[in-house]
Amino acid sequence: MLDSIRKRQRTLLLIITFIVIVAFGWIYNPASMRRAAGPGGAIGKLDGRTITIGEIQKVERNIQLAVSLGFNDLLEELATDGRTRDEQFLSFAWNLLLLRDEAKRLQIEPTAGQIRDAEKNLPRFETNNQFDPTKYQQFVDTVLIPNGLSAADLDEVVADHLRLAGISQLVQGSSPLPEAIFRQQYEQTHQKVSLAIIRFKQTDFEPSIEVSDDEIRKYYDQHKDVLRSPEKRQIELVSFLLNGDQKKLPEAQQVSAKKPLAEQADSFAQTVLQNPAAFDQAAHEKGLQVLQTEPFTLQEPDQAIAQEPGLARQAFNLTTENPISDIIEGKDGFYIMKLTKIDPSQPLSLEQAKEKIVAAIKAEKLRTAIEAKAKEVGEKIETEMHNGADFVQAAEKAGYKPETPAPFALSNPGGNAEIATVMAINSVDLAPGGTSKLLEEQDGGLIIHMLNKEPIDEQKYEEYKKAEYAQQNSRYEAVALREWLKAEQQRAGRPPIFGQGPTG
Repeated sequence: MLDSIRKRQRTLLLIITFIVIVAFGWIYNPASMRRAAGPGGAIGKLDGRTITIGEIQKVERNIQLAVSLGFNDLLEELATDGRTRDEQFLSFAWNLLLLRDEAKRLQIEPTAGQIRDAEKNLPRFETNNQFDPTKYQQFVDTVLIPNGLSAADLDEVVADHLRLAGISQLVQGSSPLPEAIFRQQYEQTHQKVSLAIIRFKQTDFEPSIEVSDDEIRKYYDQHKDVLRSPEKRQIELVSFLLNGDQKKLPEAQQVSAKKPLAEQADSFAQTVLQNPAAFDQAAHEKGLQVLQTEPFTLQEPDQAIAQEPGLARQAFNLTTENPISDIIEGKDGFYIMKLTKIDPSQPLSLEQAKEKIVAAIKAEKLRTAIEAKAKEVGEKIETEMHNGADFVQAAEKAGYKPETPAPFALSNPGGNAEIATVMAINSVDLAPGGTSKLLEEQDGGLIIHMLNKEPIDEQKYEEYKKAEYAQQNSRYEAVALREWLKAEQQRAGRPPIFGQGPTG
């Protein structure tokens, strides 16, 4: 779970960093104002007060400033929701307003002196590790003022960073990763285990599975409302991608190479969001190739976009009222799409649905047969073990010879990767002598029995702890901060786009 959250945070931060350099152009883009009715339009309530689009925009104006000051953690921690750029910016702004409220409530508001001291310690304003007032004034004159900002906006961003640091210290300081959990995680992945595995393969049950015409008709009558053809979509797509040589660059250099692509994508997006009908013309004027797909389903995307799963998902989020997508990040760059056609889902006739119905009935019968056999075998094994047999002997008496692979650790399963994956997906953590429930696998089901667990190497554990505890503790604390934010959102209120919580 921790690794998953870490990856999601890193990806989100990269997306924001790519796009944030052109944030000013987007924030006041009229097409993006569709979230609310102009600057005075209400988004939702936070701690009982109405939040308007204007307040959100005022916060969003400072995003680029935060990036230029190196406050990436402010973005990483507070952009907690959203798949599109609009939603990520809204998430950041909403959470920042919440953070300001909480800082006041917890009495950790930074003073003017603390803000001034923090600014003097920013590397951006230092020469030879000393505060350089000339650099500070140059930043005000060349960065802030041309972008409609002032020294007061700089003070506010620095204050927000201090607020985040103060609240993080309170939340994270009270929730370090317990060593017992750290050790348990290590044991689960590094401790060698000896297993006995009983498999129930579908192929052993399939010959006995039959489906009658009456069953097909009955299933159709009961499910005709959901037996429909899948909806199909057709789109036009413009891409802004790294070239062949750029794709071979190290990741850090690819980030730099993607920045001008983000600018190009944003420029095109602003044009077509305001006038979707001009999609082809705008692409032609900018020398961009427009790719048109054939109609496709969500499960079977057009071959032209199949290499980027996110494209199909975004295509099915578009509507005829809002046919233009936000900028979509892909592996090698960015995409913008236009919805051109929707083929609605249609009811299927009995004959059209027959193949699907037969497959569904067979799958259900196979599942039932395997579950029944597993229960029968389990009861026989339990009886034999009660009479003194060990698991392997009991299983053989029940008619199944268990697999007994050589001892392995989940972190290094060798030829047992499939079993390790099943255990990880189902969170199988058995004590010696314990037996799992029936677990599903691709071609049937299996039962896992824990024969033995070897003691861990204490010296290796101490070495691992020395190398990894601090990093894992940092991830654990980051999760704690996000959980705190989630809880505060539920109390104070969330914007409707993410699901409204209590509004106070």
